[in-house]
Amino acid sequence: MNNAIKIALASVLALGSVSGGAFAQTAAVTAEQNVSVIRIDSLNNDAGRSEYDRLTQMSSNQAGMAEAQAMVSADPMLVAALESQNVQLTNVVHVQTAANGGKVVYVR
Repeated sequence: MNNAIKIALASVLALGSVSGGAFAQTAAVTAEQNVSVIRIDSLNNDAGRSEYDRLTQMSSNQAGMAEAQAMVSADPMLVAALESQNVQLTNVVHVQTAANGGKVVYVR
């Protein structure tokens, strides 16, 4: 009976460490999925024209871009998500918070 308890306890501990790793991987995927990157030039069409014009003006405002880039730099998870999508911080023009709490990052 003593051996049965030891085997059951070892099984529980082994499964606990496996599920912990799966949770960490899921959290990382969720963080990346919670960041949308939109290139400004993709909005240069009839449907996105006003947003394209607004963001193009923002991209010429160095102070506004510096503020957006500082906001990104202050959030390590956001920096990691952008790096995973090959986005350079110097190309960030604007950052919005989506309704679901995720971030929408506009880049030039």
